[in-house]
Amino acid sequence: MATIYYERFDIEEGGRLVGAHVYHKASCPPMRSRGIFMCGIAAPAGLCEIERIDAPFHVLVFVLGGTAELFEGEQTWRVQPGELGVLPRGGQRGFRRVGDAALPHVWFLLRDDPRWDFLARSTPWTTASEDGPLLWDAVSTFQREAQRHNAGAADALMLPALDLLSQQLERALGMRQARSGWAAALHALLAEVARRPAEDWSIERISHELHITAAHLHRICRQCYGLAPGQLVFARRMELARDGLREGRTVASVAQAIGYQEAGSFSRRFRQHFGVSPSEVQRAAAGRSGRLAPSATKG
Repeated sequence: MATIYYERFDIEEGGRLVGAHVYHKASCPPMRSRGIFMCGIAAPAGLCEIERIDAPFHVLVFVLGGTAELFEGEQTWRVQPGELGVLPRGGQRGFRRVGDAALPHVWFLLRDDPRWDFLARSTPWTTASEDGPLLWDAVSTFQREAQRHNAGAADALMLPALDLLSQQLERALGMRQARSGWAAALHALLAEVARRPAEDWSIERISHELHITAAHLHRICRQCYGLAPGQLVFARRMELARDGLREGRTVASVAQAIGYQEAGSFSRRFRQHFGVSPSEVQRAAAGRSGRLAPSATKG
């Protein structure tokens, strides 16, 4: 069943964005597995006001210049350069440009995913953040690479750009701090999965290794990574497979190394997860290697 929410946009043209759905000019479906619905950059100098009712996502606004204002009813919260403004999911909330200066900012719409539950509060809120300029560069690069990929460029770096952006966003939100407790135990177990990906890492086995129930395992996986245990193991295997393909290994050998008996089945799952085929990853890696290889000279 589709989720219904309402949006009001009073904005000037400009800016660039990337979305997880194909109807966006620059689209990248693998954004969904990172918990991102859309992201973009803009620097409006004119009208800029956006309001949403019952939106099923969190809105993040990293301000680089000028002044933004979050609002909910008659309440407002100023967001200055070097700050992050957050509009938690739900409610009737928005943000606008205020003052005379342009408003360069980076924005994210984060899916209603357990990994982002710490962003949920009863009202909009702000905090200091110096990560805006880095995220501006990362989103801009990601948008361009997504456009190149969608245009059929074999050397597009869409997925590496997405990985970098995701890691920078997690760092900006304080999610890449030292792990402890169950998070540390789960992280260590995933390292074992990476060392022996072809083994049967069932929910029963993982629960047994951690000495917890399957229900508890599901909870900590959702809290730490926003994914169910099976999805987490699958995502780790796919990351290893992508690394192997970039190193020049064959599709068949990579498939076998992570536990697939049939290369065709592996290829289908790989495309579903990353939005590109294994052969496309191989060609892109080969193209980069060719450009970086030293040219022969005649003496």
